[in-house]
Amino acid sequence: MPIKHLMAYNSVWRHVQIDVHVGGVNDLAFTYPNKQLCIATCGDDKLIKVWDLTGQKLINFEGHGAPVYSVCPHQKENIQFIFSTDVDGKIKAWLYDNLGYRVDYDSPGQWCTTMLYSTDGSRLFSRGTSKNGDSFLVECNEREGTLKRTYSGFRKKSAGIVQFDTTKSHFLAAGEDNQIKFWHMDNTNVLTSTDAEGGLPSVPRLRFNKEANLLVVTTTDIGMKILANSDGIEYLRAIEAQSYEASKAPVVTKVFICYNSPSSPSASLTNLIFWFTCCLVFYS
Repeated sequence: MPIKHLMAYNSVWRHVQIDVHVGGVNDLAFTYPNKQLCIATCGDDKLIKVWDLTGQKLINFEGHGAPVYSVCPHQKENIQFIFSTDVDGKIKAWLYDNLGYRVDYDSPGQWCTTMLYSTDGSRLFSRGTSKNGDSFLVECNEREGTLKRTYSGFRKKSAGIVQFDTTKSHFLAAGEDNQIKFWHMDNTNVLTSTDAEGGLPSVPRLRFNKEANLLVVTTTDIGMKILANSDGIEYLRAIEAQSYEASKAPVVTKVFICYNSPSSPSASLTNLIFWFTCCLVFYS
């Protein structure tokens, strides 16, 4: 039975230990029902649960007919809710009232799907992979469950479940086919792509930082690479300078520059994608 540990953020000591789900825990996210910081979890037992930071279960959502794959808490004006998806491709939406789901529709791939709002909370996106390996990235109408646009550029058969993220500058990024591909939210065609000079897995995991000037991506050698725009490069160079002053030893870095078309709508990417290699490693 999986165990979830709630840790004190500024120190390494166990705060509380709780049993979460029977079987695997597939996703978790912070949520704020009634302005209370909580954690939403989902798992193989087909349930979504909401916990306060003392480990007390506040809400138990039941209604999925298959293991729940992901959760996406959100707030629209004064209404707080959670989207959830299961491995049968069902998408449901729940209010924090234990009265059952309010929305129920099929995901485009009808299998493993993740949902994510744009940084300003105004647009909802969904990405996933079908059981046949077909990947998709779409913008959804959150009220009706219909598709507003489908982004092109994915190969027919992916070797895994495609990961993606959004930025506050209206860009989408997804890892597939040993590359990172970029879209502008208002254009369904691929804006640009990069393989970061190789070393990426077939479906790399990736995530933007809050300022959207850095993008971290996993590599095949259990490490990571960081992509940056011009602001991100300046930030990384400042860190490098601090590191040099602290150690009085040179830090070896490598920057790869890939130019976009001047006519490209990627002004916020400063017409450059920089690849910065750093000595940080994920431990399995």
